[in-house]
Amino acid sequence: MRIVILACVALGLCGSGLYMVKRSVDARYKELKQLEYTITTAEDRAAILAAEWAYLSRPDRIISLSSSLLSMRPIEPDRILPLDAIPLRRPAPARPQTEGDSND
Repeated sequence: MRIVILACVALGLCGSGLYMVKRSVDARYKELKQLEYTITTAEDRAAILAAEWAYLSRPDRIISLSSSLLSMRPIEPDRILPLDAIPLRRPAPARPQTEGDSND
């Protein structure tokens, strides 16, 4: 008789443990589905933003905006100088060291 009672208690404990594991797995599965949905939504939004950026950064659009809003025009070829025409910067003169200065 004791064996039957112990077997019933053991089966009850195993059943309760199995039920708790099932509920935990179901909760994790629900969390996984929610995360997959969030990732899919974020990927869709990133694709939309990439398409909008490609549309807004078209060179012909930027050129038309710059000419209409900024009154910009291309640089004339006579305004471009060769590198030889740019004077080199002279090095700064060395400062004489006084008694108060110490670099040690």
